[in-house]
Amino acid sequence: MKRSVIIGVCLSLLLVGLTGQDLVAEEETGDLTITNKIVVVKTFEEPDPVTLFGTVGTTVIWINHSKYPVQVVFLEKQVVLACGSPVNFVVGKDGTYESSKISSGGTASLCFTEKGRYSYKTIPSKKFIVGKKGKEHFGTVWIK
Repeated sequence: MKRSVIIGVCLSLLLVGLTGQDLVAEEETGDLTITNKIVVVKTFEEPDPVTLFGTVGTTVIWINHSKYPVQVVFLEKQVVLACGSPVNFVVGKDGTYESSKISSGGTASLCFTEKGRYSYKTIPSKKFIVGKKGKEHFGTVWIK
């Protein structure tokens, strides 16, 4: 009986993760609430969710559910300062954050420290897509 309950809980958590539902973990640290939100990226579909809402201190985790590496690049408003240690994000030549290639099944995460609307695009790695046109997809992170 106890084993069945544990298996059921594990399967439920796995199902929620695979369906791209918003999983949130919060922790109070003084004046800052740390929140984690998940975006699922696929090569031939828009990110899920396309629009994500958070507050200052929110860490967005992009999970690559495609067969090909992808990259996250911010458009108009750039991320120039992040809290914690970004995973698979680097500071580009222009001094702003962009992701490295996120391998299939891999993740990238970034903690937002400023309010604003951060539009981004996901770019599939063209050298791995043979005979198919992988196109860029767009998403938005709103930090209030």
